[in-house]
Amino acid sequence: MHTLEHITLGPPSSAVELRSYGFGWIPFDGKFTRFHGCMRYDPADADRTEVVLQIEAASLAMLNEPIRAMIVSSGMMDVARFPKLGFHGRCRGDRVVGDLTLRGETHGVTLDYARLAGGIVATGRVRQADWGVSGGQLIGGSTIRIRVTLPNPFDARAA
Repeated sequence: MHTLEHITLGPPSSAVELRSYGFGWIPFDGKFTRFHGCMRYDPADADRTEVVLQIEAASLAMLNEPIRAMIVSSGMMDVARFPKLGFHGRCRGDRVVGDLTLRGETHGVTLDYARLAGGIVATGRVRQADWGVSGGQLIGGSTIRIRVTLPNPFDARAA
C-alpha cells in the first residue's frame, strides 16, 4: 500500500459551483469564490482518493444579484446562520460518496465523476428538502446541481 499524496484545493485551480432553477426549469448558475480543502490520493489506486472541502457560503457569486440574494437568504442557504458548507467524500469506482453539510445538517451525497486531462469533474444533484431548503416563490424544482472541478493528480500532465 502506497503513502497517500496530498493536494491543497482552492481557487483558481479548483471550482465549486451550483445550479438552481427558477420556476423549476430556468437555470441559475453560481460559483463559490472562497473555499479551501485537500485531496489525499494514492497514485496507484484512485479508489483511495479522499476529498475534504470547506466553503464560505456567502462567497457565492452569480450574474443575477437578486437571484443570488434569494439563494443566500434564510429560505435557502441561510448564510447568516450557517456561514460554512462542508464536504468530505471518498472515491468509489466512478463516484464520490460522502457527506455534505448545508444549513447545519449533514446528509449523504453521491457525485458522479470523470477524470479528464488536467482535471476531475464531479457532479450530482441534492434534494433541497433534505436540508430544509424551501426555495421561495421564484426558485423552484426539487434539486440543486453541484459541480466540483479539481486538479487531476492521475494525469501526468497535471501540475
